[in-house]
Amino acid sequence: MRNVLSKFPVKKRRAVSQIMGSIVILGIVSSVGSVILFNGMNSISAFTYDLSFHEKSKNEIHREDIIFEHIRFVPGTDDITIDLSNIGTVDSTVSNVTILKIDTQEIIANWVDVEETILTKDHAQILLDGSDIVLTTGSQIWDDDYYEFSEYRISLTSAKGNFFTTVASPFNT
Repeated sequence: MRNVLSKFPVKKRRAVSQIMGSIVILGIVSSVGSVILFNGMNSISAFTYDLSFHEKSKNEIHREDIIFEHIRFVPGTDDITIDLSNIGTVDSTVSNVTILKIDTQEIIANWVDVEETILTKDHAQILLDGSDIVLTTGSQIWDDDYYEFSEYRISLTSAKGNFFTTVASPFNT
């Protein structure tokens, strides 16, 4: 008696085993992956190299930060004391101060040159006296009603070109 399957002769077929297929795929993926990895690393390296050509001063502009700690309008005079703190990561030099009376748009101090350097994590005090401040109305002191009940915009310009501003009023009125 013949085997039922004898009509269909059994052929010897050869196939790639699962282990060999996995090794071939792994080789392809790792070679393509390494090409992509090294290309990306070269791009990052080129970007870092390009950054090294930028001027140090331009990089430091973004790291400069000054805050106003206290503004004192000295009673009985036309003097102002401005206490500042450098909270940035680079030393700062305040080059100009401008003070504007907000309600009348009167310029009290116009681009006064101060050239005060504030080291990192340090404090400084700027004193503007009668030669820097122009009070033109009334008794020409901060106690005068014309000046006492107004707000003032105080603006600083640093040597690096940054601009810092605050609003203050005499005697916390």
